[in-house]
Amino acid sequence: MLDAYRRLNDAIEWLIVAVTGVIVLAIVALPFISAAVRYLTGEGYTWLAESPPQLVPCVVFPMIGVLLRHDGHIAVDVMPHYLKGRALTWLRASVLGVCFVAVIAFAVFGVRTVLFFRQLGQMSTTEFEFPLWMLYALYPIGFVLAANFCLESLLRELAGSRRPRMGNVIGE
Repeated sequence: MLDAYRRLNDAIEWLIVAVTGVIVLAIVALPFISAAVRYLTGEGYTWLAESPPQLVPCVVFPMIGVLLRHDGHIAVDVMPHYLKGRALTWLRASVLGVCFVAVIAFAVFGVRTVLFFRQLGQMSTTEFEFPLWMLYALYPIGFVLAANFCLESLLRELAGSRRPRMGNVIGE
């Protein structure tokens, strides 16, 4: 059962990484496209300049869970250097349990915040108008995804089949 859950999360992770990769490409390319359009036509389009900052939440919030799943988050690991065996497993499981509760809380409050902004009915002031709550919708979605990945990591830790840490960790 845990392997099926892992395979499902592998597919979800692949989709998140692929979509956020395309979004990062857009974030990087849009300012260059804006400069080229302004140079070639003499006119600038505001949406080309305003879109990259608006796309950042589309990358940040979905990637939270992916980073958490691979221990790629920022951490100061002191105790794991001193603990071994069952004590280390319980420490990691406790941390993942706290993370799971925290991301669920963030997701719940994120949904409440999105609903509040939706009720306000505010619209963006960009060339293409859209409801502002759409910018905030990825906040709770990202935290629901993080809860999913956190639960998988917690179950794998308790089952003794923890994934190895990501590379490029300072001090390793």
